[in-house]
Amino acid sequence: MNMNDYQAKAGEFALYEDQFYPIASLSVEANELMDLFVKPILRGDDKEINMDELISEAGDVLWNLSCLLEDNGITLSEVASKNIAKLASRMERGVIQGDGGDR
Repeated sequence: MNMNDYQAKAGEFALYEDQFYPIASLSVEANELMDLFVKPILRGDDKEINMDELISEAGDVLWNLSCLLEDNGITLSEVASKNIAKLASRMERGVIQGDGGDR
């Protein structure tokens, strides 16, 4: 499935009334995704990450991001293209591993 097809289909499930919903939920879901990696480190165990949970949480992040962008007239494809261009520019200029967002 391509990104714009996903975004169109995902929008069918956007039943919230307040556009703040995907903004707030994106933070929550991103933290749940992060927890899959952080909690084993904090516990000091070697528990393997459940791939189904990883995919599920990543999907929740993707859905919220998709809705946030759709609410602002931006496609996932546009974001992906601009991000690749930004990364390519940084690589070409030798600052891919630098600090800060404006490099």
